[in-house]
Amino acid sequence: MLRSMPWSIRLTFLLLFLLVVVALLAPLLTPYGIADQSLLARLKPPMYLGGVPDHPMGTDRLGRDIFSRLAFGFKVSVAVALLGTVMGAVFGCAVGFIAAHFRGWAEEALMMVVDMQASLPFILIALTLLAFFGNSLALTVMLMALYGWENYARLARGVVLSAVAQPYAEAVTTLGATPWRLYFRHILPNIMGVLIVQVTLTFPQIILLESALSFLGLGIQPPLTSLGQIMGDGRDYLSTAWWISVIPGAVIFIIALAVSLIGDWLRDRLDPTLKREFG
Repeated sequence: MLRSMPWSIRLTFLLLFLLVVVALLAPLLTPYGIADQSLLARLKPPMYLGGVPDHPMGTDRLGRDIFSRLAFGFKVSVAVALLGTVMGAVFGCAVGFIAAHFRGWAEEALMMVVDMQASLPFILIALTLLAFFGNSLALTVMLMALYGWENYARLARGVVLSAVAQPYAEAVTTLGATPWRLYFRHILPNIMGVLIVQVTLTFPQIILLESALSFLGLGIQPPLTSLGQIMGDGRDYLSTAWWISVIPGAVIFIIALAVSLIGDWLRDRLDPTLKREFG
């Protein structure tokens, strides 16, 4: 598999690996805490623009080190997006499996809920829930899980209905396997590749959503920080200290692009209907 992997995908994996290492080793690599302030060093530019070595990526309006905040913010943003993606995938797949199993009125009711979720602007749902319940880390994760679960439900329902009609499923049922054993021991492993691809395609959307909410001040709240929150802190200084918003925005772009490229490559590898050459 490694030999057939394009160099662009190898570099993408390497880049993500380096970002994850920096995030995990943030307490050891960062010289400052995310809340350490120094008004005498406020709005210092990055080192390559004439800044000081103590702040290689510059400082913000309160003199906080951008590199330190980026390392911790990356960890929080990815953790929230990843947890929300997994929760949404599990819930959506469960709905899809239940709809495919019971059929009839239960399937129609569940798919009606799925269609309702897909028809509503998600940002409106998020703003409404945040207005009623306020900002919290738990609510932010729940919102991330709520986003996109209907895609997993539709996908799981479709692939389960297709898999049930296959000869191996009929043979297992004839041998006396219960429906749940058929689903979890035989069908789920066969459709796992499709679900993994969907996860890689949904994750960039969720991290962009979390960043947008945090940018508006509705997502991650202090004392925690996230990439979107760091961007929001610098929106009033774009003309004088653009690095406060541009650098975390570039990190968000790189993460979303890298995971999307990997998801597209996995789809080519795991989808039997696609016939492409890999270099």
